[in-house]
Amino acid sequence: MAIIIPSADVGGLSDIAAQARRLADALDRLAADGRPSASDLVDVPIIDMWRPARRFAPALIGLVAGHPILRSSKPKMTSELFALDTDAGWARTWSRWYRLGDALPSGTGRRS
Repeated sequence: MAIIIPSADVGGLSDIAAQARRLADALDRLAADGRPSASDLVDVPIIDMWRPARRFAPALIGLVAGHPILRSSKPKMTSELFALDTDAGWARTWSRWYRLGDALPSGTGRRS
């Protein structure tokens, strides 16, 4: 059975897909024009007293084989995890699919 792992501010998979399409469209326009259009900034929220921050998101950590970028015998962390089916042996992160090998046994390893 697949477990869908939405972030706190996103609904199900179709909502995530629609948001990803809107983001991709906005980034394409930004790459082409160098800035958002006037209509992009109409009726959008204003954020005061802001600063950059980091968010925590679900991910997998483990020994990765066959990855085009991550090449090491040390554990690596994936991008944000969106779906996981341990019975079927797959996971979907922001950037790619993974086939699941052996899981770390419960009660071993470092806790976060």
